[in-house]
Amino acid sequence: MIRRFELTDLDEILQIEAQAFPKSSYTQEMFLHYYHVLRETFLVFEEEKVLAYIIFRPNGHVISLAVDPAHRRKGFGTCLMNACESRCRSNRLLVEVRKGNIGAQKFYENLGFQLKSKIRLYYGTEDAYVMEKKTHQAA
Repeated sequence: MIRRFELTDLDEILQIEAQAFPKSSYTQEMFLHYYHVLRETFLVFEEEKVLAYIIFRPNGHVISLAVDPAHRRKGFGTCLMNACESRCRSNRLLVEVRKGNIGAQKFYENLGFQLKSKIRLYYGTEDAYVMEKKTHQAA
């Protein structure tokens, strides 16, 4: 089930985050910030417990998507991306992906994203690829 993030989800989100992004995990404070400023677009996928989350801006910029590593390749990330696309008020989605994260790049490519540009040293010592998907939503 997809639903909005609630403060009681924070511990589970922090565990997923630490496993998914060991090099650059968001802090508790960052998640609380997103809870306050993007409450409508901070979603979780839950099946008895939180298994994945997505944070995105209404303009289609995906800030973060993570799936519990033990539950990857089961469609949870795809479900959250579909929810993002259906809720966005834009005709495109954008996401930044580590240059070295081939798995994430393939995931987004399979959803129809294409490489748009590169941001040098976006992740400190690693470049990011900006990937874009054109949608049919009204701008």
